[in-house]
Amino acid sequence: MRRSQFDYHSYRGRKSASFWLKWIALVLAILVVLAVAFLLWGQKYISYTDDGLRVDLPFFQSEPKQPDVSDLDVIDQDPGSDSSDQGDTSQPQEQEPQEKTSANGVNVSLASILDGSAAQQVQQQGGDSVVVDMKNDQGQLGWKSQQSLASAVQSEAQDDQVNEKLKSWNEGDVYTVARMSCFRDEAIGGQMAYTLQTTSGYRWKDGDEMHWADPSNQQVQDYLIGLMTELAQMGFDEIVLDHCGYPTQADGLLSNIQYGDQSASQVMDDFLAKAAQALEPYGTTLSLAVSQEQVSGQDTSSGLTAQNINQYGQRIWIAGEEQAVLSTLTAAGIETPQQRLVLYVEQFSQDSTVSQALLS
Repeated sequence: MRRSQFDYHSYRGRKSASFWLKWIALVLAILVVLAVAFLLWGQKYISYTDDGLRVDLPFFQSEPKQPDVSDLDVIDQDPGSDSSDQGDTSQPQEQEPQEKTSANGVNVSLASILDGSAAQQVQQQGGDSVVVDMKNDQGQLGWKSQQSLASAVQSEAQDDQVNEKLKSWNEGDVYTVARMSCFRDEAIGGQMAYTLQTTSGYRWKDGDEMHWADPSNQQVQDYLIGLMTELAQMGFDEIVLDHCGYPTQADGLLSNIQYGDQSASQVMDDFLAKAAQALEPYGTTLSLAVSQEQVSGQDTSSGLTAQNINQYGQRIWIAGEEQAVLSTLTAAGIETPQQRLVLYVEQFSQDSTVSQALLS
């Protein structure tokens, strides 16, 4: 035994090789147990890739990034519909009826409208619309009117079914213009209560010995507005007013006409405003047949001016040479003259840039 400075203790000697082998075997056994435990627990985190074994432990993984909904393309589709049908355009689409138009008007008789032959006449003459006299200069009407002042009827309109036949025609494809002689009216103008009088109190007559109704007479105006409304209700596409106003210099001696308290232009402004208001619910085009002198202001006797023609005449019917008429309309301040002009012609011109109507 060796004694230390303070006491005695036993001497154990050096540790043998077998001792260290036992410890190494123990450590290896522990590692094997841990490896087996890891394999059993971590199978779901182990994957084999082309680059070798890959271990994705949960505590090394970051939170998955949520997609930004603002970056998504939203497809608005009826639930239950098959997306494969989206490009199928084979189903027939309901087409809107084509709007009637008029470029070349052909004058036809009321009889041809009633028997349906007017359509063939239009085709034969190269037109696309008809113009029919629904109130002639004699004051005779082409239909059965409910207006109290209506007294004269055209011979073709004696048929009790005339109104129904006209309505049926207007439901067809042909654009139809109703011409109305407004104040040049032998039937009404011949009656003293409604006639245009001279300064001496007589019934005034024009150069053709025709009487005129007084444009300032409210009953006459109401009568004409009522007639326009009936024509619109029967489906006419357009109403063109002829002799709309007081007589002009071309109609006869004007110096002895008895005018009312209002000026001729004021009378016509009021009348046209009422006419436009009456036709607006039906979509019927209100047109005016005028002369170049009326538009230019050289003839102011009728009461029609460039201002009220421009305001109320949706289409403007005039006789003359095309470029001269267009120049007159432009100089007078008529807006979009080329689109609104209907030129009276003896035969259709293929080179014309405006609508045309054959002279009757």
